[in-house]
Amino acid sequence: MLEKLALQKKFITKAQCAQALEACRDAKNIDLALKNYFEREKFLTDKQMKQLLASYAALKTIQKNQRFGNCAVDLGFVTKEQFTGEMTRQTNKIAEKRQPELLSKIWIQDQILNQEQCQQIEQQLQGKQPAPKTTKPAPPEATTEPQQAEPPPPLIDYTLDRELTCGVQLTVDTTGMAAFIRKTDMFMDTVSAEKILEQLEDNGIVYGLVGVSELEKFINSSGFKTNPFKVAQGTEPVRGKDARIEYFFETDYLKAGGIDEDGNIDFKERGPIPRVRKGCLLAKKIPLIDAREGKNIFKEVINVPTVADVALKSGKGVISSSDGLELYAEITGTPGLDPSNKVEVSHTFTAPADVNYETGHINYEGNIIIKGTLKSGFKAVGHEIRVGTVDGGEIRASGDVTVLNGMIGGFVYAWGNVNIRFIQNSTIFCLGNLIVDKEIMDSRIITSGAVIIKTGEVISSEITCNKGLITQHLGTEKSTPNIVTFGVDAFTARELKNIKDRIVHATDEQAFIQEKLDAQLEDLSRDTINTSALIHEIDRARHENFVLSKKQADPTVRGLKSQIQVNSRLLVRLDKELNHLLDRIEKKKKQRKKFKDELKQLETTLERLRGEQSNFTRWQQQNPGVSQAIVSGRVIPGTIIKGPEASTEILEARNNVKILQTLVTTDEDMELGIEIVDNIRRK
Repeated sequence: MLEKLALQKKFITKAQCAQALEACRDAKNIDLALKNYFEREKFLTDKQMKQLLASYAALKTIQKNQRFGNCAVDLGFVTKEQFTGEMTRQTNKIAEKRQPELLSKIWIQDQILNQEQCQQIEQQLQGKQPAPKTTKPAPPEATTEPQQAEPPPPLIDYTLDRELTCGVQLTVDTTGMAAFIRKTDMFMDTVSAEKILEQLEDNGIVYGLVGVSELEKFINSSGFKTNPFKVAQGTEPVRGKDARIEYFFETDYLKAGGIDEDGNIDFKERGPIPRVRKGCLLAKKIPLIDAREGKNIFKEVINVPTVADVALKSGKGVISSSDGLELYAEITGTPGLDPSNKVEVSHTFTAPADVNYETGHINYEGNIIIKGTLKSGFKAVGHEIRVGTVDGGEIRASGDVTVLNGMIGGFVYAWGNVNIRFIQNSTIFCLGNLIVDKEIMDSRIITSGAVIIKTGEVISSEITCNKGLITQHLGTEKSTPNIVTFGVDAFTARELKNIKDRIVHATDEQAFIQEKLDAQLEDLSRDTINTSALIHEIDRARHENFVLSKKQADPTVRGLKSQIQVNSRLLVRLDKELNHLLDRIEKKKKQRKKFKDELKQLETTLERLRGEQSNFTRWQQQNPGVSQAIVSGRVIPGTIIKGPEASTEILEARNNVKILQTLVTTDEDMELGIEIVDNIRRK
């Protein structure tokens, strides 16, 4: 987590992040190891480290509070409202640059919970955590490398040091894994190898003994009075290693919140949702290494912890390698783990419940399904978006938007059609049609398509639609009059203006950067000339010193030493100037590369903007406005109707009418105006 915070804050580069993770990958406490690594390598300043640790501490507290609070709600000790309210207060503390507090401490102080209830929650949470490592295999769902348990220390001290009757001194080490013999002054050369083996067995040493031929060499050698001879060696146990799975996509991307420039955590901004391309490596299994028990020289078995295997499981959208050790994306989409730890890839990202502080904003390149409510202050950004309810949330879609229930206090921007049950106190911009089941109330609508209300009405709203309006009722007797503008493509005009402004801005940036490049080119040319002059002067001074040094060897020539010293000081100064000049040239070359990269990026941006401009212009040409509104029910007096070149106010209630802009006859001439035609039946 610490490296994510440092990367989001831009305290470190991606390369430094990868370097740090590689250096600390075997650490038991990865965050502590990363902290020490950052301090040791001096990646961060003291101020940056202080900000990073403060953000880390705040995030850990908030995560603990999330788990503690959810458990307290599940057990019925507090209400959902109490939990949500306290979490809001804690996140507000972070916005005020203060550290949050633990919910357990706050609720005990406020007498919302007692000590016994807190202990019960903690026990419940501990029960949900992975069990401590034992010598039994880990469950197949384990996805990280378990820590290897060390074998227990020996319970028996096998140390032995005694003289055998055959005249050898026997020594056994503490572990009982090796035995040594050495000749004493009482050693008899006539002793047999079999006799020594027999006496070793009498002392319990029966495993790992050397052969008879080796013992005979010991007997015949004179060097083992001072040097020990290893007569027995046990078999060391081999500690195995649990299997583990490495994931190459972010499996816990919701853990860390985004960080602003002051080091504060934005818990709404959780970063982009993982997305992989077809053929990408998703996961890799590192197989287990089998453990092997050992034996000491007394033939006693030395046990080692058993190792656990873990299954690499694949679901939809995933294919496995031939050896079953790697998983790859079969399609482009969102990777994830299902409840049984199967790796899956889906075209659609699904939020199973509400979008709130637990999920943060949803930002995804593909389709999004939100089965719950998009809460106030949260965004859903994607292609086609389908949501249950919008309660103050914001939707931005490059395709269609569907809201199954209704929208209150929300915002929608879509390049496709919008289908929704009802709209209240909201704003909608869309390129396609807006289709509403019931009503539009206290809202603002701008669309390049049509606005169609199936069985409801428009109340106290402002609607601008290019393809016309179809509704049952237009206003109510007690509501503020509506303002309806038809036949006007305000959405496309707004987009074209925005694109034009961005093109102008990007073009100005291009010109500004090009000016910098031109100025730098002149500076580099001047610096290069100065460099050549310095090099020439340095070569001249060195040659002069060389000549003077040769002349100094002549005893008849005097007074050259001072001149050589002057030249030497000159060389030092010239070398310093040259190095400074070369550093400046190198720095300017790096700046030029950066400016050229920015120019390429701006050119790519301009190419995209010009493409969008062309598409919107073509859309505008191919989709002329329809200046009409069809109302099958009533139109309330005071309603303002506007067309591209005419407008009017409805002065009396009308029923079942078509309202359109057309040529109307005046006292003097024909001119464009708003006409209301009665008795129009809807098809």
